[in-house]
Amino acid sequence: MKTKLFYAIVLMMVAQIVNGQTFGIKGGINFANVTISGGGVSVSPTGITGFNLGLVGDFKLQEKLHFNTGLLYSLKGFKSGSTTDKINYLDIPLNIAYNFEISKTSNFFVEAGPYFAYGLSGTDKTDGESTDIFSEGYAKRLDYGLGFGAGVQFGSIVAGINYELGLANLNNDSTTDAKIKTKTFQISLAYMFGSKK
Repeated sequence: MKTKLFYAIVLMMVAQIVNGQTFGIKGGINFANVTISGGGVSVSPTGITGFNLGLVGDFKLQEKLHFNTGLLYSLKGFKSGSTTDKINYLDIPLNIAYNFEISKTSNFFVEAGPYFAYGLSGTDKTDGESTDIFSEGYAKRLDYGLGFGAGVQFGSIVAGINYELGLANLNNDSTTDAKIKTKTFQISLAYMFGSKK
């Protein structure tokens, strides 16, 4: 039931993005990691490099105020010792952006807002052995948090940087009280269709 509802929401989001004032294709690099705290656990994980790719939409609210969202495949995870965790997410950012005009064909913007992410699949690889972290019940699929970003738009091309700070505890392992939260720095490029800037 939850899966059907999730895909219904995805289809509605796609329709809204395509019917937005402008929509586009976005792709980029993720520098992903997690914070692990509590439960007597002391771990200093290192990050992994992933990527993000998907559709984005922009809706003009006022002259300089915009709402933007998207449906993005996003690879996140971390490394700790001999363990590497990788999770394939579907990210939905919900940002309010404010534009500063540079010229008639370009602008600078800052943006912020919540994001929601659903784990499509995930693996834990330790000493060469792979485990499905969702089917084994080690991690929760739903992630959410706050996103912050900035960028520049030149005509139809948008270059941006974003930081996603996870607020959800992804740990679903009953043997530990440790809290695991994502944090991701992103660099991306997008091509917008129907853009007037």
